Amino acid sequence: MKTRVAIIGAGLAGLNCAKYLENDGKILIDLFEKTNSIGGRIKTEEVDGFLLDHGFQVFLARYPEAQKSFDFKKLTLNPFLPGANIDHRYVGDPLRNVSDFIPSLFSDIGTIKDKLLILKLRFESPDSSKDLTTMEFLKDYGFSEKIINKFFIPFFSGIFLNTKLENNSTFFQFLFKLFSNDYATLPENGMRDLPLNLANQLKKTTIHLNAETRIKDTNQIEVNGKTLNYDYIVEAYPEKQTNFYSVFTDYFWTEKHSLKKPALYLFTKKTSKIINHVAPVSLANSNYAPKDKVLFSVNFFNEAEPETIKTEMETLFPSKTFNFIKRFHIKEALPVITRSSNRSSISTNIKAGDYLTTPSINGALESGRIAAEKIKHRINKQ
Repeated sequence: MKTRVAIIGAGLAGLNCAKYLENDGKILIDLFEKTNSIGGRIKTEEVDGFLLDHGFQVFLARYPEAQKSFDFKKLTLNPFLPGANIDHRYVGDPLRNVSDFIPSLFSDIGTIKDKLLILKLRFESPDSSKDLTTMEFLKDYGFSEKIINKFFIPFFSGIFLNTKLENNSTFFQFLFKLFSNDYATLPENGMRDLPLNLANQLKKTTIHLNAETRIKDTNQIEVNGKTLNYDYIVEAYPEKQTNFYSVFTDYFWTEKHSLKKPALYLFTKKTSKIINHVAPVSLANSNYAPKDKVLFSVNFFNEAEPETIKTEMETLFPSKTFNFIKRFHIKEALPVITRSSNRSSISTNIKAGDYLTTPSINGALESGRIAAEKIKHRINKQ
């Protein structure tokens, strides 16, 4: 007799859980999603020829879990440059582009000691022996306030979605090493390509959209009013008590202009009062905008009127006119996970989601794999 598994939630965690369960031919899988599309927090909309991801996101192909989960033969990835424009001054990666060595060495984002420490950190393995926040780690490591304020806060607050950098330092070190050796990319048709890539690998899983699901007990669920029985139920969504960071993303377009480098624009508080960073997404991936236009993703944490953001953009980029397309207020953008000891405890129910691991694509994939392995282990013990 085959084992029946219900997975509730078709984000990356739920999809990857199904992928790993499919390795066992004796398991039947139903994947339930309450909305009309898969992907969870990863979604892409098409508006007037533009691709708009729900919040600015990038994909690092060298994520360990991504290497095991995605079919890279069917993913076309378009990279940003490894450097960044910091208050409009481009600082590149001299280890990947020799011509960036002198400009980076003499840039004013930090001291010579800071740059040597960055080089050292780049080649070190993450150290989990100290339970520090990222900010505590940076100061403990010896970085100056200058480089923390000019680089680490603008860059990593866009990843962690908090300017205090209160995320666990081991996760920071893991990401720093990845960004130092990989490229931030955008899939060909937007970030939605990632969940679609997983879904297209599923051969034995039935995906149910618009499925309002309620768990009745450890073996029963109610879907759109109908009671169904399963041997195992996976909750691939956050627990109710999970706290989240939020973020605003406004999309603007301009006519083609002199900006050519597909690199992030990071801004310190001295330069921008509201905006944290700006990404010229269509310079990295031309599919994101019509050929005669450039699409910008503008990211910030405190609510402001679109006209206020437009005015600040035109101050940051003089002589350019920005046209507002759409705003996304992602209220539950990333789960709050600070120190390692603060992670949500896993109950007797089988759960999946990046709130259990690390707030990232890698964490979501990892949690799905772990959930699948737990089920297989329990089946084998029977």
